[in-house]
Amino acid sequence: MTILVTGATGFLGRRVALRLLADGHAVRAFVRPGRAPDLAAVSVVEGDLRRGDDIDRAALGADAIVHCGARVETSGRREEFEQTNVEATRRVLAAAAGRPVVHVSSLSVYDVRRDGDVITEDSPYESGAGDRGLYSQTKLAADRLAMAAAAAGAAVTVVRPGVLYGPGRRPPLARQSVAFRSLRFILGSPRYLLPLAHADNVAEAIALALAAPAARGRAYTLVDPQIPLCDYLEIYRSIARARWRPVFVPAAPLLPLAGAAAMLFRALGRRAPVSPHQIRRATWSALFDCSRAREELGWVPRIKLAPGLRESLAPASDDAAPVLPKRPVSA
Repeated sequence: MTILVTGATGFLGRRVALRLLADGHAVRAFVRPGRAPDLAAVSVVEGDLRRGDDIDRAALGADAIVHCGARVETSGRREEFEQTNVEATRRVLAAAAGRPVVHVSSLSVYDVRRDGDVITEDSPYESGAGDRGLYSQTKLAADRLAMAAAAAGAAVTVVRPGVLYGPGRRPPLARQSVAFRSLRFILGSPRYLLPLAHADNVAEAIALALAAPAARGRAYTLVDPQIPLCDYLEIYRSIARARWRPVFVPAAPLLPLAGAAAMLFRALGRRAPVSPHQIRRATWSALFDCSRAREELGWVPRIKLAPGLRESLAPASDDAAPVLPKRPVSA
């Protein structure tokens, strides 16, 4: 198969391209001008996700599309996020014209309503998206577009990865943390379940979804096995040989302050840097149930936490390529 990968120079897109190459597919990378990926055997099409003609040209002759391209920055104008994350998804779905598409979404589309929620693909969409950043808002809108296309009969699969890490991207200590001398102040509970996903594990799931016709019209949550944050930090500190120690800061005392700040900024006609909703979302723990991906795709996260952290924290890991098992190619 010839597979078009948008965002192939990005952190996940590059891993997806490598995974598909290892499986014997022909990979076509759709990238911004001058941003060709340093990957042998990949054909390159330059263009702009915000231009439908460019997407149509890139998709010409491809058998399937993996849509990884997105604006992931935390700042920028709404129009930029809308065009890159929402309208580009609409254009990719249109350009596919019945061919399989795997759309890469985000865990941020889910509504975590209380601490301890169990989240499945059938859980409701985020109800407080307006209180979140433009990335979360537009990824939710793009997910809705992709699922609507799937419901209408398009060959669309949606994957919702956790917090990505791997060689070239150090994993976070927590959702929110602040360093001060030998301390790391961690917002939230030591029992919080950080939803990490190694990029190579996600790339493997995407390859499996492309090879599974039954995955069309389905969504899959992709999170590595979750452990309490206190245990995660002990493994992190041991591998990094770190001397700092974590101090957990409960969210409850901060919520009134965040609420007062939100009111003040609203009166000034500005957006507060953090809202009570964002604090709750950063500290409410959720267990993400990935049994659908396991049962329907045969997906089992191959890279475990300790080896994944070790390669991610290694000084020379930025350009490391994954070691991938060969799998039969499904045409």
